[in-house]
Amino acid sequence: MNNIINDMRNKGKLALAVAVMAGCSASAIAASTGNTLKGRVVDPDGKPIPGAMVNLAEQSKMVFTDENGEFTIKDANYDDEVNATCVGYITSITPIEDFSAPIVITLSPDTDMYAHNAPVAFGEQQKKLLTDSRSTVTGEELQRYPVTVLQNAFNSTLTGVETYEVSSEPGWSETKMYVRGVRSLNAAARNPLVIVDDVERDLSFLDAFPIETVTVLKDAAATALYGMRGANGVILVTTKRGEAGKTHINFTQEVGFQTLTGKVENQNSYNLALTKNQVRYLDGKDPVYSAEQIEKYRRVCEGESLEGMDRYRYFNTNWFDELYREAAPVVKTNLQISGGNQRARYYVSFSYLRQEGMWNSEGTHFNDRFSTQHALNRWNLRSNLDINVNKYLRVSLDLGGRIDNILQPTTRVFDLTTFGAVEADPMRPVYCPNGELYVDGSANNPIYMLGSSGQEKNRRRQLYSTLDVTGNLEPITKGLEANLVVSFDAYDVFQSTQTNRVNSYSYDFTNMAVERVEDFSYTQTNRYEELTNPVTHERANSWTLNTRFGFKYDREFGGMHRVQANAFIRAYQQRLNIREASTDNAMYSSDRYLSYNGSLAYIFDNRYIVSGNISRMGNDNFAPGERWGTFWGVSAGWVLSEEKFLQNPDIDLLKLRASYGKSGMSDTGAGRYPYQSTFATSGGYSFGHNATNVPGFIESVAGNPNSKWEISKMVNVGLDWDFWHHRLYGSFDVFKEWRSDILIERSTNPNILGTTFAKDSYGKVNTHGIELTIGHSNKIGNVNYTVEGMLSWNRNKIIEMDEVSPAVEWQRKTGDRIRDYASVSSIYEWENRDVIGGWNAYRFVQWASDPALIATSQEDAIAHPEKYPYNTFSGGNQKLGTAVFRDLNGDRQIDSRDMEPYGFTLIPELTPSISLYAEYKGFDVKVIGTAYLNRSVFLSPSMTFSEWGNNNATHEVVNAWGYYTDDPADPRNINAKYPRLSYTYNTEDSSRDNGSYQNDIWIMNGDYFSLRNIEVGYSLPKSLISKIHMSQCRFYFSAYNLATISHMPKGMDPEKPMSYCWWYPKTRTFNFGLHVEF
Repeated sequence: MNNIINDMRNKGKLALAVAVMAGCSASAIAASTGNTLKGRVVDPDGKPIPGAMVNLAEQSKMVFTDENGEFTIKDANYDDEVNATCVGYITSITPIEDFSAPIVITLSPDTDMYAHNAPVAFGEQQKKLLTDSRSTVTGEELQRYPVTVLQNAFNSTLTGVETYEVSSEPGWSETKMYVRGVRSLNAAARNPLVIVDDVERDLSFLDAFPIETVTVLKDAAATALYGMRGANGVILVTTKRGEAGKTHINFTQEVGFQTLTGKVENQNSYNLALTKNQVRYLDGKDPVYSAEQIEKYRRVCEGESLEGMDRYRYFNTNWFDELYREAAPVVKTNLQISGGNQRARYYVSFSYLRQEGMWNSEGTHFNDRFSTQHALNRWNLRSNLDINVNKYLRVSLDLGGRIDNILQPTTRVFDLTTFGAVEADPMRPVYCPNGELYVDGSANNPIYMLGSSGQEKNRRRQLYSTLDVTGNLEPITKGLEANLVVSFDAYDVFQSTQTNRVNSYSYDFTNMAVERVEDFSYTQTNRYEELTNPVTHERANSWTLNTRFGFKYDREFGGMHRVQANAFIRAYQQRLNIREASTDNAMYSSDRYLSYNGSLAYIFDNRYIVSGNISRMGNDNFAPGERWGTFWGVSAGWVLSEEKFLQNPDIDLLKLRASYGKSGMSDTGAGRYPYQSTFATSGGYSFGHNATNVPGFIESVAGNPNSKWEISKMVNVGLDWDFWHHRLYGSFDVFKEWRSDILIERSTNPNILGTTFAKDSYGKVNTHGIELTIGHSNKIGNVNYTVEGMLSWNRNKIIEMDEVSPAVEWQRKTGDRIRDYASVSSIYEWENRDVIGGWNAYRFVQWASDPALIATSQEDAIAHPEKYPYNTFSGGNQKLGTAVFRDLNGDRQIDSRDMEPYGFTLIPELTPSISLYAEYKGFDVKVIGTAYLNRSVFLSPSMTFSEWGNNNATHEVVNAWGYYTDDPADPRNINAKYPRLSYTYNTEDSSRDNGSYQNDIWIMNGDYFSLRNIEVGYSLPKSLISKIHMSQCRFYFSAYNLATISHMPKGMDPEKPMSYCWWYPKTRTFNFGLHVEF
């Protein structure tokens, strides 16, 4: 741990020095010879404002006003401007015209937070006048989360957003997002649209530092302008921009580490020996280990050093300890510089992230010249420049990009975790007596696997640019603007691979005839191979072009009427060029959209708002004549707090709103031109009497002109309120969606046609839900505090899906929630990013405890109603201690007809969150907890006693039937959590092959509460730091994913329980940070 802390400390020194030098340099920009400016900052009533920050525009040197509101600035000149800022007031910039008398700066109160603008689709609107359903989080709030993937913070900060962390692997981490739940049968059509500064982009290239706000648009009226792209909601990201006035320099340095959220370790050698003997007894076989051997394993497991040759024969290796280290360092550095004047403003953010993997350093540094550790080095750069060319022309230029250098072992994560630890024999050593690594068929040894894995290096580059030109057309008519936006993004991934081997041996430690260590016989299992030269190839590249041109109109009439309009054309094209890892054959693809869009809003006296949006969008992916669709939305709002009968200083906001609209989703996963048939080479056609094969082509997939975009129609009603100046605030939404034209597999296509059919736009799903935010802010003495709660709930229902009549009515999918019936292997054994789970399951009743009640056939069960239903998987020989399932259809036998929809999916339907914030004299603390409710998880029977590998068992095996005794009447068997132990999975209740493991023993309640984030900070007094021209200096500690409470076995992460077994494990993060502002 000390090495990690030292390493992180050293990495931050250079960046901190650069920031301090930049701050000091900026404060020295003013001329060394100049005038002394004296002044006073007051409110509109002439009362002094103490503690206001005053500086010369575009400089970091600052002063604070005293109790009389007075200040003095040296080295000022006539061409300077004075910038005055204070919390609760609107910033003022005043030119210097005279030094002979003190300057008086008047700051107007910023009393109405709802008069500020908020982003909407391709525009802005006052918060008070918004009529859509949305949820917003600031970039400052996101910075509190020490995460490497932004989406991990959304579930606790944005109502209506559910997330599922697919992978925690450095460089390949990904979290799926669902806005208002899972609303489509099509797994490829569930992703929300991401818009960054009004341009369609990927969210992954951003970190939290340059973000101003993240807003989720949830209802169809808000997303209609995105046409056939917005049905799943829109993640609207607004980045920071420079402001006229003071030059701001912000520096943040974070050093921290990650640990595993838990370990589900195997039994030690002693307990495993006992378990294996007991399982063999239950299987009617002789024990494997003698009493003498078990005793020696007991002594080894208790830490005793055996004497003589026994020390080379009896081992207790915890392979998880050999695979993982205790902590892995994470370092973040960010530098932001912004400022400008009325003519030009700029903002620049540079970030660096280094995240290392959890693999044991003994293995990753086994070779002196290179490392095989997972390591992500990420550089992010963003710059925004805004120029007022003249009173009629504004130009903005945004440039930036991201570079990821990812180092990782070439050995698959699955192999490292599964064969390196989960299935490795603890009775094998790590090293041979001669000091060489021990490897055999029962112990792959993770140190060997890491040391001989070679290196895989991936370099990802993402560059982006946006040019925004706005022309003021007021000479034509007041309130009219023309706007042109052009953006170009490029993305590529290059990979290089190098392999190597290290020496490993095994020896005959089980040969009891060997009496001296030097007499052991060694077998070399692997031979050293030097690191090969890199083999490189391009994995992927693409470019994206966005263009938009149109006119905006915003004008007030008579002081009570306001009209806002927006009309524009938008085009989008993405060109993909993907090269597979093993070939140089390129696969080209292009995605193209064109839309004609318009919006119109009428506002009367800031009380009544009516707005409408329309988009006519086309996509060339669909059949001619079916490429264009019209999408629209209407909304209305009533700001009751502006009514005379409700005007009250204690009511800051009370607004009722409603919306209805239609949007679409064209990313259906159908590929390019699904309306056309696909042809492929075949094994050949047979001709003549000799049936000679002649190579040819076949129609591999029949085209379907009915492959269309999905259609979403949604109604939303909401209420926003703020009473007693934020002492009671919140919002409430209720919605219902009708989703249609969902791409599904048709079950009624005849097989006799001999070809595969493209999916058909036929499915229908309804979804409804509620979202609530309620908060309270107040001050008690010197303590400011905020308590805020959020709740999101949604539920879907399949209306139509071309379903063949099921064998039993309760298995009908139509009318049930969306499920994908994913197997354990598809959820956990590979990185399935779209899986959601949801299953039909056998329902457990009891353990078979009486041999006289075992039915040998269906007829036997019918003839003897007192017997258990006949288990068809058992072949008439059901074992005691296996599950007796509920006979749902009453036919006295257990088969697939007795399965019923059970539980929920992996994606929660109900997510309540609570956040607590307090600050006191420079100290601040924030705690956020989130519950993930109405969800189910599927565990593998291997978590108790495995039939694979070395028949390893986790500590959960003690809760299995038969672990202690085979007496069915023993309370430990009656109350067992898991079925009878066996060297092969029970066919009756635990088999993957016949599907009997799909029952409510292994499908568990996946609800959990997560202490999601904690941050504690302290800010130095401004009176102290202002002497070195700092406006803020804050030290803080934060922790992410700190603890969970769930129904899972100890050590399992409830979000992805089996990740300990087959995939990169879940982690928690601890961070120490420093933030300074000049």
